[in-house]
Amino acid sequence: MDWTERLTQIRNDLDRLARFPTVSEILLRYLQVVYEHLENCPPYAEPLLTAFEALVSYELWHHKATTKLSSSQELQMRYLVPLGVEMRTALLKLVQKLERIPAYSPDEIVVRELLKAHCYYQLGELEATINCLEEAIRHGATHPLIYFALGYNRHRFALTEYARWEPVGQKLVVTDKDAFERLLRQALEDFRNGLSYSGREPMDARLHFWIGMVHEMLGEQNEAINSYQRAREIDPENYGEEVQQRLRHLQIVDENSSLQPPPPPAELREETTPIKPISETELESFRKALSEIETVSDLLRRMGGSSKGKEPLEGN
Repeated sequence: MDWTERLTQIRNDLDRLARFPTVSEILLRYLQVVYEHLENCPPYAEPLLTAFEALVSYELWHHKATTKLSSSQELQMRYLVPLGVEMRTALLKLVQKLERIPAYSPDEIVVRELLKAHCYYQLGELEATINCLEEAIRHGATHPLIYFALGYNRHRFALTEYARWEPVGQKLVVTDKDAFERLLRQALEDFRNGLSYSGREPMDARLHFWIGMVHEMLGEQNEAINSYQRAREIDPENYGEEVQQRLRHLQIVDENSSLQPPPPPAELREETTPIKPISETELESFRKALSEIETVSDLLRRMGGSSKGKEPLEGN
C-alpha cells in the first residue's frame, strides 16, 4: 500500500478502536490529534507511519483482550498479569524504536513525541511523558487536548512523587511542599493554555474542572469554586453532578474550618489483591477495577504483578 492507502487504513482502524467499550474518549481524541499531524508529514516519514500503525495495532489488541477479560466468567489473575507483562514488553520495544527515528519537520517531531508520550504514559514513566508532551507543544502541538494531557500528567506526577495517601488518617501527606506546589502551578498554566478563544468548547469544561481540582488541592477554595461553576455552566450534562459533589465537599470543609484535599486518585491508594483465583463474590469488584485501569503500569500494580518488565534488547 502507498502512503495514502495506509493513512486510510489507520483511519479505519481508529474507527474500529472506537467500538470497544474499554476505550476512553481521551485516548481516541489523542490518537486523532496524532493522525492529523501525520497527514501533514511528507511520505519520506514512513518510519513514523509504521510506528503509528504499530501503536494502533497494539491498542486494538489491548482493548480486544481487556474487553474479553472483563466479560469473562473466569477472570483470574493468572490471565491478567501475563497480559500486562506482554503489553509492557510491546510498549518498551515500540518506544525504543521511536527514540531512534529521525524527525525533521515540525509535524514529524510532533508525531514522534506524541507517540513516545503515549508509550511512556502507559508504562508509568510520567517524567518522560511530560518531557515528550513539552517537546511536541514546542513544535506546534497546540490542540487543547495536548495541553490537558500535559497538565494531567504534571498533576499525577506531583501526587505520585511528592505526596502519599495516609489510609489511617484518610488524608494526603505532602512530602515535598515546594516541588508539589510547583508542579501543580505548572499544571494550572497548562490547563489555562488549553482553553479556547471562545471559552465554550467541549474541552473547556474539562479544563475548567481540572483547574478547579488543582486549586482545591492548593487550598484555594474561591478559585476552585469559580472554576467548577464555569465547567458546569459550559457542560451541565457531563459536569453538573460531579461539580455539585465537589461544591458539597468544599462546603463541608468550610464548615469544619479544616482544609481536606480532594479524594486522591487510585494510584495513591495502596491496594493488595489475592494471589488465588478470583471467587464469584470477588468477580464483580475485579471487573470494576479492570474498567478503571488507565495504564499498563496501573494494571500490573492493581493485579499484584511487577511493573518492571525485562528491557528489550537493542535491535528488537
